Amino acid sequence: MKIDPSTRAPVTQPLRNTERTSQTGKAAPADDLSVSINPAAAGLSQTEASGAPFDSERVASLRQAIAEGRFSVRADAVADKLIDSVKELLGR
Repeated sequence: MKIDPSTRAPVTQPLRNTERTSQTGKAAPADDLSVSINPAAAGLSQTEASGAPFDSERVASLRQAIAEGRFSVRADAVADKLIDSVKELLGR
């Protein structure tokens, strides 16, 4: 399988809604809106900003191996890591 950047879905801008309906059914002004961010999402943002190590040479070698058909996926290793991450998320 090749990684092809042209297959990415286009990014679209959300429409801004200047009014919303309150619980009473009447329109409320947009400046009355409040937003809360899920703690997990906030953690992702902090992780990205922390400058986690990124090995561009390793990424390039993996891309080349995939392009040449030399990259193989070990299903047992993927399954083990997936199970470990689920256990970590569940706090076990």
